[in-house]
Amino acid sequence: MEMNKQSRGQFLKTLGLSSKALMAVYCIGLVSACSSEEETVTPDPNTGNTGNNTSSGVTGTTTGASIDFTIDLKNATYSKLTTDGEFAVIGAVIVANAGGTYVALSKACTHEGTTLAYRKDQKDFFCSNHGSEFGIDGSVQISPATSSLKVYKASFDATANTLKIS
Repeated sequence: MEMNKQSRGQFLKTLGLSSKALMAVYCIGLVSACSSEEETVTPDPNTGNTGNNTSSGVTGTTTGASIDFTIDLKNATYSKLTTDGEFAVIGAVIVANAGGTYVALSKACTHEGTTLAYRKDQKDFFCSNHGSEFGIDGSVQISPATSSLKVYKASFDATANTLKIS
């Protein structure tokens, strides 16, 4: 017997749920689908910045059109980034240590917006939703995504042990 695959929305529509109910279920699904690898800084709603509180390990703007933030690699949350193959999702950006080189790209797959993960062995960014793969330069390696990821400048300051993303 062959099973037909349905999207979550298609399944819920067969149950007779309204579009408002579908949106609520969709939003709840996005919130509950976060992986343990994701670490997001919540920006100040008034400024879009994380503020000057360095206890979070990140200062600056982590989302929006003017991304510009600094990561304190001495902070326990982000010290893992000093290890090859480790990555963190901060706001709208995924930051990875790719063989000692820091890479910062938009975190969302250009196919359907799923948050990506860095894979050390393949040295790429992977979308677990539909299997798209991106190179460390943001280029599409395997579809269904067809657009490259936005690349951010990552500048490591060894003296301060910080990483600036802009």
